[in-house]
Amino acid sequence: MVAQPDNNTQSISFYTGAGIPILGLNDWYGLTPVLGIQYAYKSDDKTDLVYEFHYQKFNHGSIENRKFLWVVDYNYYLSKDASAQMVWNDFIFKIRKYVKEKSFTFSGKTIIPSFSYGFGFYNYAHKVKGLIYPGQYIELDETFLMEPVIDRRVAWGGNLGVGGFTSFNESMDIRFGLNYHAAIGYVRAFEDWGLYEVVPLQFLTFELGIVYNY
Repeated sequence: MVAQPDNNTQSISFYTGAGIPILGLNDWYGLTPVLGIQYAYKSDDKTDLVYEFHYQKFNHGSIENRKFLWVVDYNYYLSKDASAQMVWNDFIFKIRKYVKEKSFTFSGKTIIPSFSYGFGFYNYAHKVKGLIYPGQYIELDETFLMEPVIDRRVAWGGNLGVGGFTSFNESMDIRFGLNYHAAIGYVRAFEDWGLYEVVPLQFLTFELGIVYNY
């Protein structure tokens, strides 16, 4: 059983899932929802050329709950108005290969595994605001805040993935996948809060989607 019969050479899929920051970015943020859309062109029986857009927004960065050590009195202070978020809008091209000889059956459905690799533009905006300025002396004014920090960049990046699909009928499939993404971008350090520069930016996406073949 295959998801794309010979007379179907294109597909559109919509997916949802989870974005999972790793390798330093997880010090800043936790798991968040991810939404995406893919257009795929079947170049041969085992290969898709895939164009993808996905969106994710990391909210409530860990800096919101971290205190800094004020070196004047050696007490720790929380910035009550602190806010941190990171928004991603990514445009990716990938090649997806189906390993049909490794297909297997699960709950009566034939699962065909796949792997993918690609590159693209990773457009992100990282915003941090509401932090008490830690460089004060003599007396700490908790209303004296740092200027908001906004880092925006369209970064090159690459991705690797594994996954699979199964068919409902000739036109509809269900697809799942786990993908690793690395973008040549950075998150600047906030060392007074125990957060350090992250380069490159890396995350996983777990995806579950519906595919329409035509």
